[in-house]
Amino acid sequence: MPQKTEVDIALEMYESVMQSEDKQRRLRSSTFWGLFNVKARQKKLVDRIEALISEQGLRISVKSGATLGEESSSDWILLSLKLTTPKPKESDEPLERSKWPSQDWFEMLRTRDFESEREVEAYFIAPLLEKLSYDYDDIVIGYGVEIFKGVQKTKAEADFVIFNGRERTKENILLVVEAKKSDKGINVDHIGQARSYAQELFPACYIVSNGQQIIVFQFNGGLAPDERVLELERSELEQRWEELFKYVSKEATLQRKEWMQKKIASMKAN
Repeated sequence: MPQKTEVDIALEMYESVMQSEDKQRRLRSSTFWGLFNVKARQKKLVDRIEALISEQGLRISVKSGATLGEESSSDWILLSLKLTTPKPKESDEPLERSKWPSQDWFEMLRTRDFESEREVEAYFIAPLLEKLSYDYDDIVIGYGVEIFKGVQKTKAEADFVIFNGRERTKENILLVVEAKKSDKGINVDHIGQARSYAQELFPACYIVSNGQQIIVFQFNGGLAPDERVLELERSELEQRWEELFKYVSKEATLQRKEWMQKKIASMKAN
């Protein structure tokens, strides 16, 4: 029986991803490199295999965040479909002035102090959501959700879950927002917490904010790693309002949720 080539192995990996329910596959680093019969991870060899995987339409990443080829043998290699996600539409026309808050509003948010996480929620995130065109009926504060911690499911509470109207179904979830105290920087654990909510709730996007920073992620429904698409400081809010609006306004998340639902349905049908 002829020995499999690197191209054959990469193609088999693509087929295994396509056959999986969530369009992903993970392999121990030692297993991954063993399939390619790699004993010494020289950079040229790692680059060649990474390119072969990419040519098959797959995205490759390392769970720990290490550079591919430099991870430990017990680390996980993650394979998922490359996903070309829609970006905010560029337009020669500026955002309508009716969708811009007043200068007084920007100044109020820029100068306000937040003494607790609850104040970040009440005095920063809630006003922000209103200006992003979400209605009172869309917003649930303290939404119960079950998430996995290890192999156990546990009950948690997402700070804000934003729906399209009053119907509280997963199909209508547009946005998840996780708030943190202003005196603490946003770290990996905070982002992981928001991501764990997103994995259960399937929003179009999720946001982590401590009232000083706003970090926006596009959720890709398990078809590909989520994308960190926007990061701004509170002091930049007026300057970058149009950019934020195009990613996470109600109009934007409705469009992206519809796209994601169609994409997931199409993947499952194939």
